Amino acid sequence: MVIDDVRWIDPITLIRGDTVAAHPGQSIAVITPGAIGTPVSYKYDGRVLRIPLGHLEVRESGELVVIRYHGRPRDGLIIGVNARGRRSVFADNWPERARFWIPTVDRPDAKAKVMFIVAVPQGWRAVANGTSPPWQTWNDDVWTWTENRPIPPYTMVLGAGEFTVSQHRPVINGRDTIPIQVWSYPEDSAFADSVPFRRATEIVEVMQRLIAPFPYEKLAHVQSSTKFGGMENSSAIFYAEKPYVDRKMREGVVRHETAHQWFGDAVTERDWPDIWLSEGFATYFDGVIGAALDGDSVLVNSMRSNAEAYFKSDVTDRPIVDSAYAGDPIKLLNANSYPKGAWVLHMLRGIAGDSAFFHGLRAYYKTYRDTNATSEDFQHVMERACHTDLGWFFRQWLHQPGYPQLDVSWHYDAGARRAVVGITQHQKLGRGVFRLPALTLEFHGPAGAVARRTVAVTGRESSLNVAVPFAPTEIRVDPDGKLLLQATATGLQRSPDGAGAGSGRRAPRSAGLHDRRVGRQSPRRALPGARSRQRRLRLAAGFRRHRKADRCES
Repeated sequence: MVIDDVRWIDPITLIRGDTVAAHPGQSIAVITPGAIGTPVSYKYDGRVLRIPLGHLEVRESGELVVIRYHGRPRDGLIIGVNARGRRSVFADNWPERARFWIPTVDRPDAKAKVMFIVAVPQGWRAVANGTSPPWQTWNDDVWTWTENRPIPPYTMVLGAGEFTVSQHRPVINGRDTIPIQVWSYPEDSAFADSVPFRRATEIVEVMQRLIAPFPYEKLAHVQSSTKFGGMENSSAIFYAEKPYVDRKMREGVVRHETAHQWFGDAVTERDWPDIWLSEGFATYFDGVIGAALDGDSVLVNSMRSNAEAYFKSDVTDRPIVDSAYAGDPIKLLNANSYPKGAWVLHMLRGIAGDSAFFHGLRAYYKTYRDTNATSEDFQHVMERACHTDLGWFFRQWLHQPGYPQLDVSWHYDAGARRAVVGITQHQKLGRGVFRLPALTLEFHGPAGAVARRTVAVTGRESSLNVAVPFAPTEIRVDPDGKLLLQATATGLQRSPDGAGAGSGRRAPRSAGLHDRRVGRQSPRRALPGARSRQRRLRLAAGFRRHRKADRCES
């Protein structure tokens, strides 16, 4: 592949079946296919290349077809001037833009191994998926990169230009050494090494302890001209160049994109409506990795931000698995796929317990590595890990739009020493009713008295009679922020004799996810559990065993 005059020579596609249907893009001017030197007929309609193989004896392992072509791609391969004023070349394939410069079946389930041989001008360096041969040097004008694991077409990339390459501490897995590299424009190299990528190796090591060894031969973090903030290309992550230049890039995007190497790249959604299996996972593990490195407040704050982003979004009336957008994947890059997807995992972790949750994730990864999965596949793996039916959970959180919106009313029966609590789900009828098998109510009374009770909410209206040894002055709903919900409340002021009689008062809608008080509200109040050692341990990364008994609850 010669970049300076924009010629692409001999990309190799592995063919299976009777007919090849590739998507080289509308910019192709000349195509001369052949099979091991033997010319074959083909049809090209300006979008799809079809090569009949009926006259060939196609081996079970497949046949190699060499396609020679040249032209200037109108998308997918960005050739131009970068933010530092120098020419550069970067692939930017997501979601289905690889077809504009690579003959490929451009779908997330069409995984394949890939090799790039890239000729570059003097002074340039080229990076791509996989590993380079041992004889490759930093001053070569021809670069070879080979990815020996099958990867989705949207992550098959190359980048070329003037780079400074920093070698960070490698990851050692037995006899395997995984290089961790940072490819930056020379002006931005010092910033990249000292700020966003300072702990690039530690981030990989956390994911290895949580899930499995790093899935590829190396990890290169690359400053680039991608249209996205970060693009999780397998073993060669591309990041938008402007945050480097503005010195605004931080570690969060690195944690997110690194997590994608396991979930999104190694295990890929079969089709776009299940994109939460990629984006929801990476969003959640951004917080989980941060908690492992810097303490549980990172995860707490991450989930609070995710909830607020989802509540403010314009997709609360749509489900996470949204087949209506299957033909337009860009529309799936929304608050359902990212923050709500992260909340699905967080709530599943709360139901399963850390041991079963991470055991299930590891089994899911092991089962579907280098292939594709659906939401149903993930559900079945987690059901086996939990030894229980989770159909109700996945139905309501993936296929039902919205979230629980609760009206909570209460009064205290002093004679029976019980609180009578009414809970109504007031979300729109079309959004369905949510089952909440373990909703925590925290009762606060005089002299600092506190009592917690866990109740089950199964219908649109629930009436509960809860034993409380004192007359409550307020109730906090889900005080630890375990669930994605909002609540308002109508409570009764406690009378001087403690009988609970008094005028009703409506509390305003809670301003933040973790501050669901009934009676009065303080939006700036921190999570009570986040201050305690016990809570910190319970929220810690799942590779630490800290529960006496982890079990799934239904």
